[in-house]
Amino acid sequence: MSRHSLPLVLAAALALTVAASAHAAATAKAALKEVTAASKAWQPDAVLTHVSTLSAQPDGTARSWLYTVYSPKAKKSAIVTARDTRVEVDEVNRNTSVDPLGDGWMDSDKALDAARKAALALPARDIGLGLTTFGTGPAKRVYWTVTVMTDAAIASVTLDPTSGALVKRDDVKLK
Repeated sequence: MSRHSLPLVLAAALALTVAASAHAAATAKAALKEVTAASKAWQPDAVLTHVSTLSAQPDGTARSWLYTVYSPKAKKSAIVTARDTRVEVDEVNRNTSVDPLGDGWMDSDKALDAARKAALALPARDIGLGLTTFGTGPAKRVYWTVTVMTDAAIASVTLDPTSGALVKRDDVKLK
């Protein structure tokens, strides 16, 4: 290697390192401060109503998360997409989630720990995670759901969002 090519190799290595870290995986709560700021800029009364990813890793991180926020005053929803701590807000023409999630829910890494305790076999990637409200009336509650799909089956667990206690398990055979 010539003395002139070494700086080029080092510069290329640095660029690759910066690019890789720009899309590092993060937990659901990692960008919550940025998501909240972006949603409040969109609508000052916006509340977080849903958190999800279809590409979680076994450690509870994902390269991107979707956060649904709702403005009671405007009666509108938006999807805030977070990649690391960079966020984008896209208003949507539907209000699928209007109930606030509130505080105190465990982060995605703890939700996957709880799923493992519930004997859900986790693959190396592409784990579905969702934090949302289910039920009606007094039975309405926030839950974490962890879903794993294979060619032969879909398995999921529904978990208490604060303790991680198993609420129910669903197994569906596809073949």
